Amino acid sequence: MRRTQSVLIVDDSSIIQQTTKLILVNGQFQSANIFCASNAAEAIKYCQQQRFDILFLDFNLGFGSTGLQLLERLHHHELLNHSPLIFILTADDSPAVLMGFSEYQPDDYLVKPLRLSTLQQRLEYSFELRAINDRAFAHYQQVGISGIESMCVQYTPPLAIHCTTMTAIAKRLLNQKQPHLHADILALLTLIQRLYQSLPAQLLLIQLWLQQQNFKALNPLLTQLRHTYPNHLMLLEYSASAALLQNKITQGYDFWLQAHNVSKNNLQRLFGLLWIESHFQNHSAMQQHLREAISYLRYSVWDKPCYHAFIIWLQLQHSDKKSLPIERLWRTISQQKTITKHERPFIYLLQAWQYLDNDNNLGAYKSYSAAMDAIHNIDPENHSFEFDAIALCISKRLAMTRHQTDCYQRLQCNLLQRQNEPHSIIKNMWLETMQPTSDHRTDEQYRHALRLVKQKYYVEAGQAILQLWPYYRFDEVLARCLVELSSRGYVDNEPLHQQWIKEARWTFESQDFKPEWYLKLKAQYRSLQRPLY
Repeated sequence: MRRTQSVLIVDDSSIIQQTTKLILVNGQFQSANIFCASNAAEAIKYCQQQRFDILFLDFNLGFGSTGLQLLERLHHHELLNHSPLIFILTADDSPAVLMGFSEYQPDDYLVKPLRLSTLQQRLEYSFELRAINDRAFAHYQQVGISGIESMCVQYTPPLAIHCTTMTAIAKRLLNQKQPHLHADILALLTLIQRLYQSLPAQLLLIQLWLQQQNFKALNPLLTQLRHTYPNHLMLLEYSASAALLQNKITQGYDFWLQAHNVSKNNLQRLFGLLWIESHFQNHSAMQQHLREAISYLRYSVWDKPCYHAFIIWLQLQHSDKKSLPIERLWRTISQQKTITKHERPFIYLLQAWQYLDNDNNLGAYKSYSAAMDAIHNIDPENHSFEFDAIALCISKRLAMTRHQTDCYQRLQCNLLQRQNEPHSIIKNMWLETMQPTSDHRTDEQYRHALRLVKQKYYVEAGQAILQLWPYYRFDEVLARCLVELSSRGYVDNEPLHQQWIKEARWTFESQDFKPEWYLKLKAQYRSLQRPLY
């Protein structure tokens, strides 16, 4: 009988592609159903166009993403939710490589050079196991859990095969992410536990309890399994997630750090470590992890402007690179000669941070405004968390209350959409320390100052606005009042107040298209014609 499964072979070597394809055709696969890709970009396009039953992924794909980065990207974009068979082809079977792939649970590893007999044997075993699993899942869909339980009574084929099959059914159900299936998943995994001590089943049970946040059942099982498997990567990852979801940040960090020392390829975990280290000011560990993040970032699913900006932002705070030009730091990470329009808002934002470090509030405000205008033109609705986090810190350092409030609310909404994720727990911990201390909408002093202007008590209004300015820098409403009052002589000439008046003027001078009222006032009063720099 000819096999009708669709196959994708991803390898940069045309010889390996054709050899693998020839072996499959000799194994009765249809040649028309076998596709080949030479790199990750081609593989992604194929997987977006159709669902493959079997994937062969080479680790070393030459230029661009590695096979591990490709597998991460496929999972990240949910292109493998149909659970295809995944075989890893590699000439490097070192623990570091195999451990990196283990987080994505491929079905088998095939070490190059490929041998016809070995490949056929591994394929037949995997196909036979998948066929058993498919029949069992169809049986479950027809008769439910009771039919699966009765199937196990006779223990033929061997009990271990039954347990593997039930684990596969439970995994398929868990991947559907439907809460009403949790009872069946728990029944299957509990039955396996009674019949056979199976680590894969226990790991699925941990996943289920994590989703349900059933920590009373979860914590003892994690403790027991870590004692037996102290360096098991997935156990450490699940232990970190469980600790963080219970707000045990230090414990979660320790588990993540242990997992990172086992396998350094997981950038999502590495960024989690960096967030915690930034919050607790653990500079020495951060420097090492920043170097690792830069080395693994290129061609990964995390190779995006928001993560480049996050890394540089941390470098600007805690390294000897804080005085280097931003564009130079950016190109070091992106390895590109030009800055794209999607990267430009982040460049402006980081330049604003650097201006602040040099006590240049006017330059910082202009760069910050340019960043906000640029991001609005590109994507006004969906700022990344990293963009708004950096913007919040800058607006806080500049005491721009309106901007602080806006950034803070966007960050809250972002976390609300992912509130049960470990990374969100960390980011929310950080965000709680950044809460705005005031709001112009509820500040009585703010409203009182504007009432004084409206009632034409100009001297009193000027004094009130000067008292507010350190908390509402570059606020356009207060800035206009301050510019108008100072130009007409209602504000004193103290040096500090003159600096604040410069900031009020710069609120409008820094704009590409200055307001009409400001241009008319500037033409009328010589004091507004003096250069600010």
